[in-house]
Amino acid sequence: MKFGVHVGVGKGFAKTVDEALAAGCECIQIFAGNPRAFRIAAYDAGEWDAFRVLRAERGIAPVIIHTSYLINLATSDAALHKKSVALVAHDLEVAAKAGIEFVNTHLGSYGDQPRAKGFARICATIERLIDKAPPGPMLLLENSAGAGNVCGAKLDELGAILRMVGSSRVGVCLDTAHAWASGYDVASAKGVNAFLVEIERHIGFDRVRALHLNDTQVALGGRQDRHWHVGQGLIGEAGFRRLLCAPQLAHVAGVCETPKSPELDALNVATVRRLAGRRPAKRASKRAGRPA
Repeated sequence: MKFGVHVGVGKGFAKTVDEALAAGCECIQIFAGNPRAFRIAAYDAGEWDAFRVLRAERGIAPVIIHTSYLINLATSDAALHKKSVALVAHDLEVAAKAGIEFVNTHLGSYGDQPRAKGFARICATIERLIDKAPPGPMLLLENSAGAGNVCGAKLDELGAILRMVGSSRVGVCLDTAHAWASGYDVASAKGVNAFLVEIERHIGFDRVRALHLNDTQVALGGRQDRHWHVGQGLIGEAGFRRLLCAPQLAHVAGVCETPKSPELDALNVATVRRLAGRRPAKRASKRAGRPA
């Protein structure tokens, strides 16, 4: 398993890579635009090509683009749905052009419509997105924390979407804090074993390509999306150790989305490496290409 954090790109890709290396990252997650707006940023070929070269030189892989927080592929609101589809399509196009492996998205809320109708809309939408997307990136569907009438809080629903869409280019990103909030006990040995059984039954480990490694202070089944530092919440070090050492998940990218600062990012990466039985990462200087 490779480990990393979500890194900002607002100060330029060289700074992004510097921050990732300083935190001990092997993989990273980024936004391709403003995560709290529907504005689609123009593609800067020179910048993205430079990023492709720079992260290859520094051995950062995979890279995951996280889509906007505003996306709702389940909604019956035609205008919101159209804007959401455009944002996901844009991120898939950016990923294809820039050689980025994954695009991760939340699925959104059904609202007050029948879930069956919203479910059918999501499946049809993902099918169209994949059909029109350039070759290359895989679209990852993230599990939700279960608040409101959201899609994807349960693994069986995510698995049903995968089966309906039927594309090898669609996978899953599992967020540990969301899983806990939606009722999966990923702290105890029994709970983690049951969680792994559910993954195999409904999704298949080959479709799980990323983990969001977040602890939480939300009660089990509390249905709130609140992230905390790895090992310092209710999931605890024992829960993360069990997940990180599970051989079925050895192939995934583990990304921390914990409260941020350069020091805290480094702390969380060091924690997950330790719990996975890995040596501390080699630290880098602030200037990429010059190991400390």
